[in-house]
Amino acid sequence: MVIAIIAILAAILFPVFAQAKDAAKKTADLSNLKQIGTSMNIYVGDSDDVLPTIREGASNWGCGLPSGTPLGDCHQVMSIVSQLEPYVKNRQIWKSPNDTMERCDGTNQCGDRWTGGAVSYIPSYNGQTNWINQGSASPSVTSFGVFGHAWALSDGTPRNGTTGSFSTTQIGAPADTAILSPAYISWSYYSGLVQYRADGRAWAFDNVELSGGIPAWPKTINVAYAWCCSTDAMSIGAYTGGKTTNYLFADGHAKGMDRHQLMDRRWVTDINGAIAAKAKNKVHWDEAFH
Repeated sequence: MVIAIIAILAAILFPVFAQAKDAAKKTADLSNLKQIGTSMNIYVGDSDDVLPTIREGASNWGCGLPSGTPLGDCHQVMSIVSQLEPYVKNRQIWKSPNDTMERCDGTNQCGDRWTGGAVSYIPSYNGQTNWINQGSASPSVTSFGVFGHAWALSDGTPRNGTTGSFSTTQIGAPADTAILSPAYISWSYYSGLVQYRADGRAWAFDNVELSGGIPAWPKTINVAYAWCCSTDAMSIGAYTGGKTTNYLFADGHAKGMDRHQLMDRRWVTDINGAIAAKAKNKVHWDEAFH
């Protein structure tokens, strides 16, 4: 009888404990994003109001270091992580407490493509590029973020696709523009090659809804050898069974919401119609879409 009662209590309490643990991780995740947002606000004050770049530097992965050497403090390729480091002073805030994705680019599976740690958050991408194949949608339509990607060849010559980051005054509705999203990706580019999504619609829609979309955690999508491993995978960070994702907004605040609230579904089904109707898109820098 006693054992039966204990079993019943366990069945009742275990889900409660799991929910409490999930809520605690969600709160810690929000804290990480807010700290990154605060550091970014300080950074722009020192950089003529211009946001940091996703990446800035030469395109050689190993930064000239011997093969198999962890990139660690490599500064030949700068990233949003390294640019904000003087203000953050704690790289642990770049890892979500919910992120248990195994990274393959921190092992010798990638030869000299070592990185040194996980990054769980990806910046929105300002990519007016012409080298990414996104099917019928041109990158200028689906890459509507605010962070630039300053590619360069090993001799320093800018390569095709180089863009600059926005200034904060270019963002029409800072309190309503999402600029950083949690994404758990098995190749996290910790030191200099921070990950991003060329198609910003992947923030809102999963792989069933959008070709190139990403499922919400704990679901993952396998993208074998996208970087270097047969187990390469990705997932949008989420809580409450995948129903809530935390986002950092351009004014520095962070909040959790259903990812579908970011965009009108017409951004998947009818892009031209979405643009013409100024359909909702909270990742877009232009407040006309809010």
